[in-house]
Amino acid sequence: MMRICLFVVSLCAVAVCASQLREQPNLTASIYGNYRVGNDQMIGIDRFVMDDGQDAMLYSEYHSGVVRRLFKVAENEFEMGPGFNTPTPVELKVQVERDGKGLVTGLHLQPATGAGKLAVRTAITETAVEIANGPVRLAGTLMVPGTNGPHPAIVLLHGSGPLARYSFGPYPHFFTSLGFAVLVYDKRGAGDSTGTSLDSSTGAPDPLPKEDFPDRLASDAHAAIAFLRQRKDIDARRIGLWGSSEGGMLTTQVAAKDKRIAFVINSSGFMGPLYETTLYQAGLSLRKNGFTEEQIAEVKAATARWVDAARTGQGVEQVFKERDDALRENKGWLVGWTRTDVRSAEQLRWLWDHVLSFSPLPALAKVQCPVLALYGELDTSTDAEKAAANMRRVLSAAKHRDFTVKVIPNASHSLMEQPSGNRMAPGVFETLTTWLHDRMRTP
Repeated sequence: MMRICLFVVSLCAVAVCASQLREQPNLTASIYGNYRVGNDQMIGIDRFVMDDGQDAMLYSEYHSGVVRRLFKVAENEFEMGPGFNTPTPVELKVQVERDGKGLVTGLHLQPATGAGKLAVRTAITETAVEIANGPVRLAGTLMVPGTNGPHPAIVLLHGSGPLARYSFGPYPHFFTSLGFAVLVYDKRGAGDSTGTSLDSSTGAPDPLPKEDFPDRLASDAHAAIAFLRQRKDIDARRIGLWGSSEGGMLTTQVAAKDKRIAFVINSSGFMGPLYETTLYQAGLSLRKNGFTEEQIAEVKAATARWVDAARTGQGVEQVFKERDDALRENKGWLVGWTRTDVRSAEQLRWLWDHVLSFSPLPALAKVQCPVLALYGELDTSTDAEKAAANMRRVLSAAKHRDFTVKVIPNASHSLMEQPSGNRMAPGVFETLTTWLHDRMRTP
C-alpha cells in the first residue's frame, strides 16, 4: 500500500493554483450528494470506482451504517439489494424527484416493506480544481456545503496503488453532511493527475531515485492543504486530514511537519516498519478464496525470505529463482510478495533502504493536533492490534494531550462490518461525528 522524489517540497516552496474547470451548482448533472430524511437522518449518494474499475453508485445511511451499491433500472429509478454488490432480492427502490427544470430535488425511498419516505436534497457546490505541486498537476474536486462559510475542511488521502478521486466510498459526502468542505484528488500518476508515484506497489523504477517513501505523497498532501488555505470560503484554522490505509499513515506524517493542521484521522493505516506490514499481509487474503493453510504458510515463508534478502543482501538469487519458478508453474498466488520488474540485488536493496524500512513512528511522536485512529479487528491488510498499541505507546510517551485509538469489533480493513460486508461497523460513523463535533464545532 505505498510510494516516492529527489526533493522534499516545503510548504513555503509549494506553488499552488486552482482553475475552476467545471462547476456543477447543486450537482445538477447527477444525484450524487446528501439528502435529509425527516429532521434527524441523512443519507448520501456517492460515485465509487470499484476494484475491477467498474463505476458504481453508493447509497449510504449515516444513522444505520448501511453502505450498498445502487443498481440502475431506468433513467430515474434505482434498486438496492441485501448485500454490498447484490441487486436482488430488492430491499429498496429509489425514485429520483426532479423539478420543472429537471433539477434533482429529492429521492423517494420505498423499502420492500413499510411506508415510503421522501429524502430532500441539501445544497452542495462541487467544483473541479487543479492543484500545482511544482511540475505536478493534481486534478481534484472540491465539495462545499451550501451553508454559510467559512467552512471547516478535510482532505481525503488514498490507500496504496494508482487510485483516483472516486475511491473513498461513502466518506466524501459523509463529511459534507457534517458541514465540512471536502477535497479529493486523483493520486499523482492516476486519473487526470500528472507525475509518477513510487511506493511498495510500484516496484523498482529506472533509474533508482534517491528519495524516500513517502515523500512524494506527503508533498502532494501539503500542496492540497495550501490550496485550501488560500480560499475565502474555507476556515484556514480548521483544516484536517482523513486517510485510509496508506493514507491513514500519511495523515500523521503530514501533520508532524505542519503544526497548523487542525486534526488527523487515521483509518486503518499501518503504524510500524513497512516490512512488518508486508510480512503480516502475506497469505491472509488467500484464506477467503479457498487456499489451504499449507499454501498460506508457503506464502508467508517465501515472503519472509524475500524481506530477509532485501535487508541483508543474502540469498537474492534464490528468492528470484523461487519467484520465476512459481510463475512458470502457474503459482502466481505464491509471488504476491515481489514484482517481476525487480531483477537485481541493487533494486532489491533499494526497496529496503528507501521503502520497506520506513517507519511512521518517529514522525508520529511529533504530531501535536488531535488524533483519531480507527482500526478493524478483522483487518487482513494492517495488523490492527499492533498498530493501535504502537500509536498509544508513542503518543503517550510524547505526552500528547488529545488522541483516541479504537479497534472496532467485527470490522474489516475498510471498517465494514463482517461477515455481512453491507454496512459500516457499528460505531464508525457515530465516532467520527462526535469526535469532529467536539473538536471542530460542527453542527
